[in-house]
Amino acid sequence: MEDQVSVSMRSSKGSSREIMHEVTACGARVIQLDAMHADFLALSSSGRRDLAVTLRRFGLRASGVDFLAPPSSWEEEPDKTLQAFKDAVAIAEAVGNVPVGTRMPDEHGVTSIALAVGHRYGVLVSTHGVAPPSDPQIGWHLPVSLLAKIDQPMKSLAAASLGPMAVRLTGDVVGETTIEIDGNQVQLREMRGVIDAMRWNPSSIVDAAGDQAVQLIHAWQVAGPW
Repeated sequence: MEDQVSVSMRSSKGSSREIMHEVTACGARVIQLDAMHADFLALSSSGRRDLAVTLRRFGLRASGVDFLAPPSSWEEEPDKTLQAFKDAVAIAEAVGNVPVGTRMPDEHGVTSIALAVGHRYGVLVSTHGVAPPSDPQIGWHLPVSLLAKIDQPMKSLAAASLGPMAVRLTGDVVGETTIEIDGNQVQLREMRGVIDAMRWNPSSIVDAAGDQAVQLIHAWQVAGPW
């Protein structure tokens, strides 16, 4: 499998070690960690160092750390959410200063504080959405599940002011390079054509487990690169 395709922890169940084993069984060598996994809550500094060692033992490296608390939590429980975010940033620093993926609300006071935390640790902060965030300091993770819901998805993608730093893949592979999500379809060959034409170079993260993850990785590879 292509080393640059990452498999997310979020679609799997079990301990973090069990999930790492499952990821390697998919043929992947890159994993998107989940800071909200029970094994990673309130990790000490030594626990974070142990996590980095465990990844190496499994032959894995981290593509990033997900902290996907709902946007409402930043508004309703800002102190608690910010502390949990700081813990996620500390994990990201320990495993190689990888980006932290979020679902932060736009133009909220806590957003600037979160960005400052990431900058202090040398960690880039990104957010999920169908379009790039208005703040150029925030990276963009593009879930294909969101892109599939809009009219003329490829036209919308090509009109983006900047490219995604990561494409998040999920859904059922119904054709060699076609993904179906809740009745909506995305042609990965077309998507990779747009990405190539725009000279973007996003990483790819599969939000699936087991056979579904293997199928999505294969479809993404077959669709490109151009």
